[in-house]
Amino acid sequence: MILKYNIEIEKKDLQKNLKRLTNQIYKLLPMREEGGDWQKPLETVMEELAGMDRLILSDYGHVFLSLVCKLEGLFTLQKEEDFGLYRRIIFECLSIIGDLVKVCQD
Repeated sequence: MILKYNIEIEKKDLQKNLKRLTNQIYKLLPMREEGGDWQKPLETVMEELAGMDRLILSDYGHVFLSLVCKLEGLFTLQKEEDFGLYRRIIFECLSIIGDLVKVCQD
């Protein structure tokens, strides 16, 4: 796979990176449940996804957009009663990344 700036990477390396991001997104659940800082790690994940989208020259822009939009929406869910929706969106994001990992296997 050729990236922007003519950098070549193997799809397995992209898969590893996506799996690492999966773990980082999943960790947002206990961070929030335990009252920890979940916003800074979320910002980091979003920056990395935005950078990945800029580097990958493919037809997956709509997938990255959907993922980043969902993650951005988590910032609006500040109340304790919002946790159910927060959790559901986290799992939707994990599903989207899982689909991207599968695409990289092809």
